[in-house]
Amino acid sequence: MLATSPSSELLFKNDIYAKYASMVAPEQATITVDTIYPATEKHISKHSTQKFIMVAETAEVYSNKVLPYMQSLPASRITWVYNILEKKAETERLLFEDPNPETGFMLHPDLKWDQTQTEGLYCIALCHRRDLKCLRDLTADSLPLLRNVKHKTCQVIQDKYGIQSGQIRAYIHYHPSYYHLHVHFMHLSVDAGAGMAAGKAHLLDDVIDNIEVFGSDYYKRRTLHFTVGESDPLYKQCFANIDEPQAKRTKQ
Repeated sequence: MLATSPSSELLFKNDIYAKYASMVAPEQATITVDTIYPATEKHISKHSTQKFIMVAETAEVYSNKVLPYMQSLPASRITWVYNILEKKAETERLLFEDPNPETGFMLHPDLKWDQTQTEGLYCIALCHRRDLKCLRDLTADSLPLLRNVKHKTCQVIQDKYGIQSGQIRAYIHYHPSYYHLHVHFMHLSVDAGAGMAAGKAHLLDDVIDNIEVFGSDYYKRRTLHFTVGESDPLYKQCFANIDEPQAKRTKQ
């Protein structure tokens, strides 16, 4: 319907994701509409009302259940990420690129930011390395990459928008919406709700410091606590049937 409406303009399309600008009656305002088609079970779960559970993911649970679940996900789930990295899509939205295959990344505005208000700044740094899927993969070998992403992104944001690094919150989600390492950069004025909650958002500076202080395998060894929805495939496949003492579950 949006694609054929004369009052709608396709701003960009990348695999299953698209953004439209549409006029609404009395044609005095424009709204933007983000679409996902076809949506996966993960997408539907993310945007549905559901009960959340606080779980404790031990290193053993990660190795025996979570990692196999992640590896079972079809590669097509992140086709849109590779489209960006290979400049097959969203090239007009690129803010900055460091092409180094080991420490490089691409910086884009997040879909939630309309790029009109600097106080609403929200950017995503997509790392070029494809072997790093999530927080658990980060070791001392990842530190040059993490430091580079932090330093250069903050510099770009300052140069382009006049926002100092002290006004930026940089973090990594666990679990992320998609398993390809990326870092969120957000103005402190933005309230991202559950996306910046304890257990979900791990500050980039803390990640770097934890690896430096506690050892290269820190995130491989430690138990990670986070909330997950009961209808989320991650919960249903990895935590729903774990014994209480092992999962350390508590209802919210």
